[in-house]
Amino acid sequence: MSHTFRKSVSFAGGLLACNLALADAVYHPPGANLTYGDVTHGQRIQSASSNPAAGAADLARGENRGARGVVLSTAAGLEYGNIENLFQFYDMITGGYRPSEPGTGNPPGQNPDDKPDDGVDLGDIWDNLDPNVQDAIEAVAEEVAVQAALLSIVRNEGYGRAWLAADIPFQFGSEFLGGAWNFSLAWSGNAKAFGLTEEIEFDVESAITALDDWITSNPFQRPDLLPLSDDVLLNVSPETNGLQVLVDNDSSIVTKSSQQFEFNVGYSDLAWANEHGSLFLGAEARLYLMRLSRLSVRFGDITNSKELFDAIQNADFEEDVRVGIDVGALWVAENYQLGAQIANVNEPKFQFPEINLDPYSSEEVIRFLQQDQTYVAERQLKLEASIFTDNRRWSAHLGLDANSRFDPLGDEYQWLTVSGSYVNETWWAPNLRFGYRENLAGTRRRYAAIGATLFNVVNLDIASAFDQVEIDGQDLPQGLMLSLGFQIVW
Repeated sequence: MSHTFRKSVSFAGGLLACNLALADAVYHPPGANLTYGDVTHGQRIQSASSNPAAGAADLARGENRGARGVVLSTAAGLEYGNIENLFQFYDMITGGYRPSEPGTGNPPGQNPDDKPDDGVDLGDIWDNLDPNVQDAIEAVAEEVAVQAALLSIVRNEGYGRAWLAADIPFQFGSEFLGGAWNFSLAWSGNAKAFGLTEEIEFDVESAITALDDWITSNPFQRPDLLPLSDDVLLNVSPETNGLQVLVDNDSSIVTKSSQQFEFNVGYSDLAWANEHGSLFLGAEARLYLMRLSRLSVRFGDITNSKELFDAIQNADFEEDVRVGIDVGALWVAENYQLGAQIANVNEPKFQFPEINLDPYSSEEVIRFLQQDQTYVAERQLKLEASIFTDNRRWSAHLGLDANSRFDPLGDEYQWLTVSGSYVNETWWAPNLRFGYRENLAGTRRRYAAIGATLFNVVNLDIASAFDQVEIDGQDLPQGLMLSLGFQIVW
């Protein structure tokens, strides 16, 4: 494994370790549903965790379908942008940024006095100062262009995301109300770091005028810090006549995470039936315990990626308890079924802790950080369709999110899933499944998935992104998900 890839894995793992970061299953579901998608596939208990109406439908299929039981599933995953040399880029960027002024309210654990005075070394510019001011400014402009290019990399490619989840669904039939009851405990986690960048403002004409005035001024009255433009300054060392280019800019690294625990109670029952099929309806209440965290650190307030981890570790969490309501319907015929559900009918809202905006001056950056204070678990319509052979050993499934929604980390998702499976009747032969999932919004990431159930007890599923990135000469997928689970069915 390459050094850069190991560092990216450590980066994502560090986010989770620092925050115990958790998030919504809008990203990827655990267990066999990682391959199947959010569809009622009829395989064991996790089928009922997709549509609130599926529990009664599973029970109606008969005891040989294994509709009663409990499952324990754990899952983990990693997704990242084009991060080759990203950490080196980050360290290069922070070296050329001016720290916030003392007393302006720096992020947790940050002290501008600790910022080393090394900047980006441009001492060779000194030789061009007199008489050719134009050459000096061009040299400065080249360095500004380098900084702008690094910012572009951070903005477009510089993100990493780690995901963890655990799910324990339990299902049983009861004479009480005559339907199916579903209970589950769920824990799911996510953390993300990404770049929030501001364009560097550099006016060549203003810089030439400022530098020319500085050169012709009294050497004993020249300031050590010369503003060349709105965002670019020259730091002059009188002892060595050395020059450094500093950028005074609100470009930042933003980290977001959430800690979520769910307790779900669902009920479903047969609503209507005729010779063509049966209609099942269901509802589910979700008790959310949500803890959200976010942190924004200006490049100028930190010297390297290690200090970023220290700031993440000291980040505060905002805790909320809310209830979400899901409803679903499922039409089941001999060889096919159609379903629909609405998740988060009531759209519960959760708050992030406030970010100290004192170090910031960019209206655009401030506006983004102010608008990002609330997470709304948005209402989403999910549609599904399945076909089965007469013996139900072979099946094919289609799932579609009719609208997109955002997860707690601000990423947009609208999943399209296609899957198929073969179920054996013997305990020693594996049940096999395969699937394709594509995010129709946000990253547009596409995944291929494959899974198996071994000895009717162990579920193993893996999903890998189609998109690849070259890291240290190796082609690696930009996303990888793994789920391992155990089930007891009677």
